[in-house]
Amino acid sequence: MRTVREAGPLVRELREGRAWSQAELARRASVSRTFVIDLESGKASVETSKFMDVFQALGFEIAIRDSETGAVRW
Repeated sequence: MRTVREAGPLVRELREGRAWSQAELARRASVSRTFVIDLESGKASVETSKFMDVFQALGFEIAIRDSETGAVRW
């Protein structure tokens, strides 16, 4: 994933895989349902901290990977 826009379909897929509504994901991530809607639709101006909270609520963490070597830095 290289952009926030690319994250939207992934968030939707992970949320639906857990049979969660957008409201349920929002509650678990402590964000608004509107934020989840914006994220899933690929809105580019989402807040980074909330972006991370959504993935954490889904049981995932964000890693930084060197696009040339593939090495994970964080």
